[in-house]
Amino acid sequence: MKSIFSIMNKEVFGFIRQLDPDPEKVRPVTFWFYSESEAKIYRLAAHLKKNGCRIDCCEYSEAYRNYLCIAEKKMSPEIDLLNELCIDMKHIAEKIGVDFDGWETMIEME
Repeated sequence: MKSIFSIMNKEVFGFIRQLDPDPEKVRPVTFWFYSESEAKIYRLAAHLKKNGCRIDCCEYSEAYRNYLCIAEKKMSPEIDLLNELCIDMKHIAEKIGVDFDGWETMIEME
């Protein structure tokens, strides 16, 4: 049975390949997390930073009415790698008690 991540990622990669002239290039990929707990979101940020992510944002978000952590990795977003990373991020989030909301990347339009 395929994970929801692999199903969603396959669809997103279809768009990337269709719209971006260089889908293999290294680009920032952000991973989004939310929590009602300030302590948990900062604990997550510290863990992700120690494991090679750059933390773009770690603060209370009025827009989301939750604490938000956006972690970034620069990488060539390959589907198998992102499927694994999504599963890892989900497990880390569950272990710490925060919500993992997925990933984003930038594409360059032709």
